[in-house]
Amino acid sequence: MFFSCFSLSTVLQRAISFLISLVALIFQFAIAIPLGIVSATRQYSVTDYAVTVITMIGISLPSFFFAALLIKVFSSWLGWFPVSGLVSAGGSSEGIAYVLDMLHHLVLPMLVLVVLSIGGLMRYTRTNMLEVLNSDYIRTARSKGLSEKKVIYVHAFRNTMIPLMTLLAGILPSLFGGAMITEEVFAIEGIGRLAYKALQQGDVPFIMGYNMFLAVLTVIGTL
Repeated sequence: MFFSCFSLSTVLQRAISFLISLVALIFQFAIAIPLGIVSATRQYSVTDYAVTVITMIGISLPSFFFAALLIKVFSSWLGWFPVSGLVSAGGSSEGIAYVLDMLHHLVLPMLVLVVLSIGGLMRYTRTNMLEVLNSDYIRTARSKGLSEKKVIYVHAFRNTMIPLMTLLAGILPSLFGGAMITEEVFAIEGIGRLAYKALQQGDVPFIMGYNMFLAVLTVIGTL
């Protein structure tokens, strides 16, 4: 019963969840870290306040509310993106057309995952960057006549990335565990939605296996 969560269909669903989470993670780091650096280097400026407000909104919004808002605006009103699913209903596309159709369906779920996750990472980057910029070796580098760009991106940025890498310990389980609420709202047949259905149906063996799987990943990530 414990290994019921490792059937072929479940493995495919976990692969979908992993790909979605991986791409969202890449966008999260690509957006949040530069925003954090800009916010730190322009402390108390209009840019700093604007970025902070936007990220705090992202942190505060519940995933189901933000997902429903995007569906209402971009699917119901504008009709730009599909409401749910991974591929168009009744579609027979193959190859590149199939991949493009899937990517079209994944725009809104990816947007939810990225927007709601960049806030915390951005604030963490900003805090660490401010701490590094106030260090003695940074003042020494500036006094030696180095350009501000070199001081920030060569000396300060390297040390800022060290604590950021420790965050991967907590991110590792989410890569394989799926985004339960987001997958349910957009009807994506990933491992997160499968776990949600198991909770509704009282499938105790699956939930035990699912939680054990996440626990093992958490321990591995921490180690």
